[in-house]
Amino acid sequence: MQDWVRAAAVDAIPEGGGKLFSYLDKRIALFRTPRGVFANDNRCPHQGYALVRGDVKDGVLTCAWHNWKFELGSGRCMYGGEAVRSYPVEVRDGQVFVDVADPPAEIVRPELFQSLLEAMGDQDVGRMARDTMRLQRIGTPLVDVLREGVRYAAPRAEYGWDHSLATLADCLRMSTLFDESLRALPVIQGLSVASENQVRRPYRPRPDPVDPAAYGSVDEALRAFPVLVDAERADEAEGLFRGLIAAGVPAPRLRHTLLTAVTDHFLAYGHSMIFCQKAFELLDRMGWEEADTVLSPLVPEMVLGTRYDKLPYMRRFLRSFQAAEVDLGALAAAPASGSFQRETYRRALTDGSPEEAFGALVHALEGGAGVPAVIEETGRAASERLARFDVELDLDDTNEWGWLDVTHTLTYLSALRWAWSVDPTPEVLRGLFHAAWFVQWTEQFDERNARGRPLPHPTEDAGAVYRAIVDGDPDGAVALTDGFTGPRQELEHALAKAAVEDHSVAPIMVAHVVKTAQAAIDESRALGDAPDATIPIAAAARFLASPKRERFVYQATLEAVAVMRGETRRESDKVREG
Repeated sequence: MQDWVRAAAVDAIPEGGGKLFSYLDKRIALFRTPRGVFANDNRCPHQGYALVRGDVKDGVLTCAWHNWKFELGSGRCMYGGEAVRSYPVEVRDGQVFVDVADPPAEIVRPELFQSLLEAMGDQDVGRMARDTMRLQRIGTPLVDVLREGVRYAAPRAEYGWDHSLATLADCLRMSTLFDESLRALPVIQGLSVASENQVRRPYRPRPDPVDPAAYGSVDEALRAFPVLVDAERADEAEGLFRGLIAAGVPAPRLRHTLLTAVTDHFLAYGHSMIFCQKAFELLDRMGWEEADTVLSPLVPEMVLGTRYDKLPYMRRFLRSFQAAEVDLGALAAAPASGSFQRETYRRALTDGSPEEAFGALVHALEGGAGVPAVIEETGRAASERLARFDVELDLDDTNEWGWLDVTHTLTYLSALRWAWSVDPTPEVLRGLFHAAWFVQWTEQFDERNARGRPLPHPTEDAGAVYRAIVDGDPDGAVALTDGFTGPRQELEHALAKAAVEDHSVAPIMVAHVVKTAQAAIDESRALGDAPDATIPIAAAARFLASPKRERFVYQATLEAVAVMRGETRRESDKVREG
């Protein structure tokens, strides 16, 4: 399809110079050279300056602002980054005609996807943003844009799944909270995190798929997988899992096998459960044909993850667990048959000892509270823990602990809620015991001299919550969230907007801000119409609004001094003295 439009008289274009031509929403620069007249977009792809002001020499257009160079006729970038669009030109009877028709989407889309991958490889955020917006403009679903980000990041993740892939999953979900004009913003933020984490990394070698028949049967292979993970036989475990995918084992069985391996221990400070959740959320959106790409990197992450139940931290809790000889199968199968003292249970987790937290959990489950209700109350406790965190602790470079150590109580609990919703089994129920311990153990990060929660400040303006966050007012963010009386979706949007904008710098912090905000939104929705349903959002808002360490050079230097002195860390389950 062509659409030829008269642009200018040839004589109106200075020899060796340019002239601007406007047509509807297009701004086109016309250049007259001894080889003929050429036309391309007037906006330089770099930072948007006017190319019509550039220099033309020997068929090369140079942007006057940053010296990017483009080949006239093709628009190919000869120095800089992406190409500039060129337009067909004809001269008829001294008049310049330009074909302003846009090429079909099926022709442009592959070129844009290739450009997007190049941008990720160069960590060129501007180009990622432009390509994403162009793809969206020609009707490409954002999930397809994000798919390219996953295909770029997953094979390069050196030790398996990491925060870049989890951020992509959360950012895709967050995009639904934004108006059409900015719906791509979270996806672009996710692509930038993935690019920065994986830039210029080679593909990770992966073992070939192993036929499950090598283990006797599919059932035997499924049972063997968690054993291989526990034994840290990474290549065998990943090869087997890839083989299970290739053999067409249904998603629920694969998911249960992964969750069994995850909850055999409290793996990787909760990351393994969280990453499992994000992986399946991505597959729900992208389609099962991406299963090998998305799921197989979970395996090395699990194999290499720290088994926290083997550390001194969990010993007291585990002694209670082992002594009680809990029948997880009976508890998982038992229907909810009664209520429980929610406040008592929550206080055992937030203010009790490891033994008290364990006892309260068992008492609630054996009393017929039902697993969903207990998960719900554990989520409230996790939100309260996050809301109590001592901000000064994060700003102290002489210790290794900070915000990221306590945000996981909420994000892990949210992942556990998902796991129970899709696989209500004894294996997943083990994760609830891990969650209870986690909330109790992080009590050591509470403010020493807590001032108490600020009084609610009534408002219907979700923008006020957003402004409190970006202005760095954690008390104001909490007070306004607690007092918010407007539509819940507007509050969710305010939190998401603050999370995906550039208020965090380091990729690890962007990932945790996004992850915590999404978990808070999910947990708030899970509480439904309860009077305190916004407490997870308030806790996340406080986190977003508070100052944070994002670089750890000073801390790393102090640690290096300790290494040079031959000092080792104390095995202690307490961070602070006293």
